[in-house]
Amino acid sequence: MTRLSYLLTITPRETLRLARQRLPFFKNSRAWTAKELMSSQKFTRGIRFAEFLMRQEAIARRSMPFPAFDFEGKRVVEVGCGPLGGYGPLAIFRGAASFESAEPEWDASVFEEHEIIEKYLRIFHADLVALYGQRMEFGEFHEALRSKMQVHRCGFEAAPIEGPVDIVLSQSVLEHVFPLEQTVAKLAVIQSAETRFLHLVDFGNHYPTADPFDGLYSVPPEEYIRKRGRAINLLRPPDIARMFEEHSISARVIPSRILLHGAQGAKVPPWSEKYDADALRVQLALVAGPDSDVKRT
Repeated sequence: MTRLSYLLTITPRETLRLARQRLPFFKNSRAWTAKELMSSQKFTRGIRFAEFLMRQEAIARRSMPFPAFDFEGKRVVEVGCGPLGGYGPLAIFRGAASFESAEPEWDASVFEEHEIIEKYLRIFHADLVALYGQRMEFGEFHEALRSKMQVHRCGFEAAPIEGPVDIVLSQSVLEHVFPLEQTVAKLAVIQSAETRFLHLVDFGNHYPTADPFDGLYSVPPEEYIRKRGRAINLLRPPDIARMFEEHSISARVIPSRILLHGAQGAKVPPWSEKYDADALRVQLALVAGPDSDVKRT
């Protein structure tokens, strides 16, 4: 899929936002406006983070001992929380002592905007109450977001986050990081042997194509990145597993979506030489830990 073809699949408002980000005149403007966020299907449902977490915990438990996260009193970190704080509101509502992240597109003032409060935070809070009980009123919840969430406007590897932390999460972020090794090295610094973590990695092309691997394996990775830009790093599950192992993080990579009908076309080197067919058909995988079966060094 070409960039032009992709633009035809998104809304006019999303197209204008992408164009605004690339115009020199708007270089220092906000990455997102409230109207842009609330017109995006991706961002309007905060409760999706609870749904993500429950599904991913259940999948992890099929492969390893993995009880549901207990956020009470915990220091929680997310790699790339997005413009609406990602798992932050959920973690705070469920009792986290603090939530910290790094997100270049973050603007703390977004939580003070009327449209975000009424169309996102109030609905998110109501959904959290329905799922976990009346742990706090909305006013207390809103104030807790101000006082307990800290998001650094930089890459994760450069963020002044100190360890040890209790929980680390990310949702379809690691595949976008260049170079990922620096972020994994940062995780190794702030995590202890007891830190629990769960990362969802999407190995697809991030385009709305019938085959999520369309266009990936027909050219070498370097050529794909050169043509598309640094949108996805094209690492595959074995690369992620090796990187965590090299930084002495006891992790297990668990495929959570394998498409046997995907990646059917011809594969050029190094895809055909470096990976087996199974690795090239994993669209989604979890990186979960600590893995008690992995010996720590």
